[in-house]
Amino acid sequence: MTAPVSTTERRPELSFHRALFSPAYFGQVATVAILYVLAALAGLRFDAVSGFASLVWAPTGIALAAVLLAGRRIWPGIFIGALVANAITGAPLLVASGIATGNTLEAVIGAYALRRVPGFRLRLDSTRDVFALIVFAVLLSTMVSATIGVASIYFAGIAATQNLGDTWRTWWIGDAIGALLIAPLILAWAATPRTGLSARRVVEAVVLVLGLLGACVFVFIVSVSRGGGPLGQAFVFFPLLMWAAIRFYQRGAVTATAIVSAIAIAGTVMGRGPFIQPTLHDSLLALQTFMGITGATFLVLGASISERERSREQLREAHRIATAANRAKAEFLAVMSHELRTPLNAIAGYAELLALGVPGPLTPKQTDAIGRIRSNQAHLLALIDDVLSFAKIEAGTSPIVIGPVGVGKTVDSLEASVRPDLQRQELSYVWNGCDPALMVRADRVKLRQILLNVLGNAIKFTPRQGRIELSVTRSDDRVSIRVSDTGVGIPADMIDHVFEPFFQVQTGTTREYPGVGLGLAISRDFARAMGGDIEVQSAPGEGSIVTIRLAAAD
Repeated sequence: MTAPVSTTERRPELSFHRALFSPAYFGQVATVAILYVLAALAGLRFDAVSGFASLVWAPTGIALAAVLLAGRRIWPGIFIGALVANAITGAPLLVASGIATGNTLEAVIGAYALRRVPGFRLRLDSTRDVFALIVFAVLLSTMVSATIGVASIYFAGIAATQNLGDTWRTWWIGDAIGALLIAPLILAWAATPRTGLSARRVVEAVVLVLGLLGACVFVFIVSVSRGGGPLGQAFVFFPLLMWAAIRFYQRGAVTATAIVSAIAIAGTVMGRGPFIQPTLHDSLLALQTFMGITGATFLVLGASISERERSREQLREAHRIATAANRAKAEFLAVMSHELRTPLNAIAGYAELLALGVPGPLTPKQTDAIGRIRSNQAHLLALIDDVLSFAKIEAGTSPIVIGPVGVGKTVDSLEASVRPDLQRQELSYVWNGCDPALMVRADRVKLRQILLNVLGNAIKFTPRQGRIELSVTRSDDRVSIRVSDTGVGIPADMIDHVFEPFFQVQTGTTREYPGVGLGLAISRDFARAMGGDIEVQSAPGEGSIVTIRLAAAD
């Protein structure tokens, strides 16, 4: 005994049946049938072998596109269209039914195979989709129609035994070319989202179409084959097909190929063009073989161009998102750094008052504690200043005002700032001086910050009783400020990374040297913003040399 089916479970089925027998559905079926009949009657006029096998067979492409766009339920339109067209041509009803069955199965099987391809898209804008179309719908499923159709006319006594091979080949080639040229044309225009063209692109499209028409008329209508080989002048329009694919992607490629094919068929039937052979059948066979190769080539090219453009668009979108996220991060860091400075300045102020004995005298231990508080406050403030500077650079809110800056005067002002650290580390500091008139093009404040960052690194990474030397040289229009030390040095494989934000040679919570790894990153950004650069030379145990190069200001 089966369980009762609820009304809710029946509704989708009822809805499907209503859709299946709706006026809109019958309209779709009728449209496909009419288009199929018209295209089939036109194709059967082109010297059909055994009366029913034509090398020009657009109905295959129409049927395949119809099933892909509307689904398998559209198959009655294909069957009716094929049945009527073959009956009009003179096929007995049973033969026409057999041919129509093959035509219908061909479209349904081809569409089914393509739908099974993971991620298959009707717009055919990827090479994977194009190759799937060529293999499953052009080469394989068309064999079904050719085999069933030839068998139908053979058993009816219409096709002679000696003509079976030629009939099957003609049937298959006609269907394959129809699927290759017509189905992509319909799918590219029906499945691709509409995009507006600028006036310039419209003009370009008109020029392209006119050029293509002119080239095709010249090759296939005006000129007469002079025995210059099977291809003759056929490649004249290839640059135009490439133009269509590159500039208008898949739509341009398939539309241009269809235009060439239509004019080429007309010219060949008229007995003109480079593919003329002793018989019309042989002429059309040579032409359709060429058009098959051409269609497949530019279908793949159009897909490749579409893929490239889609990848570029994805990269642009990813860049936009990353830029927005980076800007938000930089703004957050700037706000947080600014907010952190306020309590730190208050700590510094109260520590200064305590050190001066304003609230009352301090014991030696209290004085030492206050000194430690002030030292750590200064260190934390320096770190926050680094983060704030980096955030401003990232957010693009750190203006650079470039003008002539005296190198000697700027370097002379550094010693007072670094002297306490030099004394604490018992380091010797050597400044060789330079020409007082030597000037560089730089931002005065940013140059001083660069030099303090570089000197701060040299002091931090140089062991006690080490040596730090600063010198300046000029070469042509460049000025080099060199800071060398006898510090621990940097491994060769890490030198390329020292300018990366937050990079530290030592990692983990047990690092010997404090800091957040922003000093050199900020310094290089500032130097490059001023038209200069920074480079580092170093080796473990041999110290480091940091060179800042800026343009001289004459």
